[in-house]
Amino acid sequence: MWNILVHLIAGYVSNNNVSTRIGFTVSATSPSNTWNSGTLVFPKVITNVGNGYNPSDGVFTAPMAGGIRLLVNIQSYDTLAIYVDMVFIGTPKVRTMAETSLNDHDDAGPNLAVLSLKTGDRVWIKHNARAGYYTFSDGPVTTFSAFPI
Repeated sequence: MWNILVHLIAGYVSNNNVSTRIGFTVSATSPSNTWNSGTLVFPKVITNVGNGYNPSDGVFTAPMAGGIRLLVNIQSYDTLAIYVDMVFIGTPKVRTMAETSLNDHDDAGPNLAVLSLKTGDRVWIKHNARAGYYTFSDGPVTTFSAFPI
């Protein structure tokens, strides 16, 4: 799965006959059972072709115009549910949630959006409701990725 995603991320885009490669996969580095507000910052950079993702503030800034697929997966922390929004220029575009129960732990909440970006447009993952997410340092599960269409 990772090999396919990394291959897609390194996809080739042609813009006015100038070749440009863009895309990223980033992840959380440690779990948190208390995160409950603001932008989810993914400090571990797996791939950042074109350097559009900023691991300091959690924001992807489009280095060029074009269509792009953006994927987010939020993994719930134990029995805590979590809801996040993918925000595009200040407006939530899609929401994902990882619901749990006493007998159902560590659920995944994936979602995908296809957006048409202009150079400089910004996309990030923002807290919506509940608290906590899980990840592994050696096998990330709470991730954010993008690659061109």
